[in-house]
Amino acid sequence: MRIGIDARPLSRQRTGIGNYLKGLVDLLPQIAPEHSYFLYSNRSIDLPIAEAAFQHRVDHAFGWCPGSFWLLGRGARLARPDALDIYWATNAILPPRLPPGVLKVVTVYDMVWLRCPETTSRYNLLVQTLCAKEAITKADIIVVISRSTGDELKDRMGVSHHKIRLIYPGIPPVYFPQDPSRAAAYISEKYSVPIRYMATVGSVEPRKNLKVLVDALTLLKRNGQLDCPLLVAGASGWRNSELFRQIRLAGLSDNEIKFMGYLPDADLPQFYAGAQVFLFPTLYEGFGLPPVEAMACGTPVIASDSQCMPEVLDDAAILLPATAADSFATAIVRVLGDQLLRRDLRRKGIQRAQNFRFEKSVRELLDIFENRVQPTTMTTEHSDATV
Repeated sequence: MRIGIDARPLSRQRTGIGNYLKGLVDLLPQIAPEHSYFLYSNRSIDLPIAEAAFQHRVDHAFGWCPGSFWLLGRGARLARPDALDIYWATNAILPPRLPPGVLKVVTVYDMVWLRCPETTSRYNLLVQTLCAKEAITKADIIVVISRSTGDELKDRMGVSHHKIRLIYPGIPPVYFPQDPSRAAAYISEKYSVPIRYMATVGSVEPRKNLKVLVDALTLLKRNGQLDCPLLVAGASGWRNSELFRQIRLAGLSDNEIKFMGYLPDADLPQFYAGAQVFLFPTLYEGFGLPPVEAMACGTPVIASDSQCMPEVLDDAAILLPATAADSFATAIVRVLGDQLLRRDLRRKGIQRAQNFRFEKSVRELLDIFENRVQPTTMTTEHSDATV
């Protein structure tokens, strides 16, 4: 088969979607080398491991144009000469005028643009509003990364369950239990931060709900219980000024909350493993990879109970209401001070993370491609990952 892939997320400084996609794309030619794979992008593709297994279609025309609009204008023009059997839209955008007979597979990560529009940028909201609904309507098969996203598609958009296929994401093998002391020492030396720290990972944007962590830190500081800083790893998103104003008003310094910026992939496992606790107070996620990555590294996790978090994390993390800063503060003190609780969370987290592996995800994706039929139900053979 000839499989075309929207590879725009496979650029440098990948975020969650890019890392998810890279994990799948790296394995596709290893598991199914008999197929031909075509990558379409308007940016250079960072795929060193499996570079030779793909045919790159990188188009630098209209370099000034945002990627989504480039795809709408140029995507089909690049794809038509390749005589594709399948086009995999790795974002919910389908280029118009794809040839008849091409199976259109669309991955939908979340419904944030419909569910929480106030937490996304105007540009992303515009793109999703204009493109996502049409792509969801025109798709032959919709892949969702959590049951909760599939339920939202059915409930909010009336999508038939016959069209939806659930494939949980995987995490790379580089996320595994490590020596916490050694990992913390590495991060401390490289980034000039204290050896004891709390961690969170994600773009600095309203949906990640960092303000509740600022409130929790403020409570801990007021009570004399803030004995290690929170390190925030992730690129700046949008509308950050209010968050930083809140930090200033709370009197929190860089010694109490520090923004690390984008961390290279090679350092993330040590960053997770060295943390005393990983915090994830998100308001909404389609899946939420960072807490699973943290659990795989053996780090206790405290997360919100928003959307799919109970589905993904189950009882392997402490789950709290997203806006309950006092509950987060209390849980932080408990986890930092109770070694039995830390060991229990570490054990459960490592075990839970084993359910999410890229090889399984790739095989299920290939099953969709190779059968070229609409699935009959959203429930797939995920007996060990379904909650």
